[in-house]
Amino acid sequence: MNIAISGSSGFIGKNLNNFLKKHKNINLIIISRNPSVDDKSYSYDDFFSGNIDKKIDVFIHLASPNYDYCKDNSLRDGIVDLTENILKNLENYDCKKFIYFSSCKVYGESSMDNIIYSEASKLNPISDYAKAKAEAEYVVSDFSTEKNIGFLIYRLPFVYGNGMKSNLKNLLKIINLSIPFILIKGESSPKKSFVCIDNINKTLIYNIENLHSINNSILNLSDSNSVSLNDFLSEYKKYQIQNYLSKNSNHFFHCFIKGSNCRKYYFKNLWRF
Repeated sequence: MNIAISGSSGFIGKNLNNFLKKHKNINLIIISRNPSVDDKSYSYDDFFSGNIDKKIDVFIHLASPNYDYCKDNSLRDGIVDLTENILKNLENYDCKKFIYFSSCKVYGESSMDNIIYSEASKLNPISDYAKAKAEAEYVVSDFSTEKNIGFLIYRLPFVYGNGMKSNLKNLLKIINLSIPFILIKGESSPKKSFVCIDNINKTLIYNIENLHSINNSILNLSDSNSVSLNDFLSEYKKYQIQNYLSKNSNHFFHCFIKGSNCRKYYFKNLWRF
């Protein structure tokens, strides 16, 4: 099975790339602005020109700018236009399955209100990034329906795991160094939806191995339980103490999500560090 991936150099893409490499029945096709020199990496020009002499069974579209506002068209170019151009060229590779990675920001920005969002909730994108993501979702839905392409749209909350680059990573470093900082405790401490990179991988491999599940759906993905930042950091600190201040946060992530399954779930109090 040939799986094409865009955006494999980012946090999610790198983890997904390494995960899929372990499956012998999957042949990866990496689409990148700066492809490496091997027979599995290609430029966007190669893809758009039809120069990849392979059928693509599933295209996973991760590539995206990752900033909230801009004064030019860079977000629209890098999100909406790129998505549309990829979709228009899928027919060159007889590709009929498409998975698009979107964001919970299409529902709005972080809130202290106890709001629960489902896939049917009204979109309210605020930032330029969120507006571009929402528009790209419409492009995916409309074009795929017209061309009979099966699609999935993953809407993700905060993603954590090995190799993440975020403020959460910096907080874990502070705990590793035993530097004190203040956590506000109490019943009002807001709970948020997270999703571990391992759970994204599990969901994705299920969809790849069961192509009928790529069935023109939008999925809110998260770990089974919402947690507060206080709870997350407290559990991490307990883990560090119990494991003699081990610096291996990746093992903690596996322990933290043990027994937790990624599922179509509701986002609570959307946030992003």
